[in-house]
Amino acid sequence: MNVDSYLELFTTLFGWTFYGILWDVLVGTGIVFLPFLGILIDNWREPAEGGEFGTVTGLSLRRMEIELFIALLVVVLAGQPAQLTALNAATLSYSPPPTLTNPDPVTATVAASQSTFGSTGFTGSPETVNIPIWWYAVLAASSGINHAVIEGLPSAADMRTYEQQARLATITDPRLRQEVSRFFSECYIPTRSKYQSAQPTSAAITGLLQTYGPDDPDWLGSHVYQETPGYYDALRPSSAVVGWDYVAARDTEYDSAEPPTWGKPYCSEWWADSDIGLRQKLVTEADLTAGGLSGLVVIIAPFLASDKQYDAVARVVLANAPPSWSNNDLVTNNTGTSGLISDAERLIKGGLATGGVITASALFSVTMTAVLQGLPMVQAVLLLGMYALLPMLVVLSRYSISMMMTGAMAIFTVKFWSVLWYLALWVDQNLILAMYPDVNIFFQMFANPGEHDAKRMLLNMITMSLYLGLPLLWSGIMGWAGLHIGRSLATAASPLGRTTEDAGKQGAQIGRAVLSKALKK
Repeated sequence: MNVDSYLELFTTLFGWTFYGILWDVLVGTGIVFLPFLGILIDNWREPAEGGEFGTVTGLSLRRMEIELFIALLVVVLAGQPAQLTALNAATLSYSPPPTLTNPDPVTATVAASQSTFGSTGFTGSPETVNIPIWWYAVLAASSGINHAVIEGLPSAADMRTYEQQARLATITDPRLRQEVSRFFSECYIPTRSKYQSAQPTSAAITGLLQTYGPDDPDWLGSHVYQETPGYYDALRPSSAVVGWDYVAARDTEYDSAEPPTWGKPYCSEWWADSDIGLRQKLVTEADLTAGGLSGLVVIIAPFLASDKQYDAVARVVLANAPPSWSNNDLVTNNTGTSGLISDAERLIKGGLATGGVITASALFSVTMTAVLQGLPMVQAVLLLGMYALLPMLVVLSRYSISMMMTGAMAIFTVKFWSVLWYLALWVDQNLILAMYPDVNIFFQMFANPGEHDAKRMLLNMITMSLYLGLPLLWSGIMGWAGLHIGRSLATAASPLGRTTEDAGKQGAQIGRAVLSKALKK
């Protein structure tokens, strides 16, 4: 039998274990027999109040037999745990949906839960739990319907996983962070200043802007700066860069008789070299900090050329860990002060750079991620409570058939939330694709968040409303349907009681008529 979350593997077993404990308590105290006593008293009292004439006694006995038979049937099917329908821990499993980071997830079982559940929490779950026949059938049917519907729904591109992974991509190596800042200060800033001053409009530059986007000159790896003569190919750093070999034909400012340990590459080499270039280092750092982000980009957009793929990853890393501008006249972080004044200056700069919209979007995204991860756990705990309290519902309903249907619909309603969450996921992914039809624009959502956070916040709000609103809507519909089903079953059984009630009324009328005639005589 399949369940819908890691936690539900254990809450299902514990819920039905609590059911058995509570049922044993009700049996031991004799409470389970009180509904039978109530049936006997009601079927004696109600006809007796109606009168003494007619076939009241026979109808009352017939009604009593029918209600007792129904009550015994409910006890057998929905009350007493049965060994015939035992729930074995070995039969429970959870198949996580595939994601970008885990396209072929391992099926979780109670023995190998792929989580801390069962090892450091929710330990001691029984191997086998006896369940009433009716509730076992409800669980099996609900699980089968859920997974049949999910299998039938179309698959969805896992864009949210990419978003989460992209947020993790950053620079953890302080030497790489320093190298990025050097490139920013000694290559990008002078080149961008030259480009802004000259405002070139050649056909080659126009073609590059059409290929890589109009915002290409706005970041360190600009192809306009790399491929246009006189920009990155003509500029070198002011001092040697660790890792770059000395080349006599290039590093002419050094004495070839006593060459330095490292050389000074051109900015185009420094950025684009396939082995030790800065872009390659950023891609490697992204794969280390964000679980193979460059591979995820290929999965999402397999048609991207390698240059655009690596550019997208590098831009994400730079957006999450932006370089600091500095030169020889000012100390690192572009400040001429130190101590508390320096800290205050950096704090103010960081606050202004963040902006209200970006902060709100980030906080909302974090909240949404936590809520989406917590919803299956809430579902599992609610089902545990429902299973544990079912014995009280069975007894307090006086073993009615309508209770069986109402309880079955309640369990099915909560378990069907998993289907609704998958539907919400599918809608969410398609909304992302519709709002960002160009994958490059979707990547810019992370590389330049200030221009896209309002749209991203809108997407998050819609997603949150779907994940929370669809279960609420579904639960309301099923609550209305369950109420009407219960009323229909009660109406269907009412003729049995109405016959006795009518007989009692007729008997009372006959008795009053006879008594009236006797008084007249």
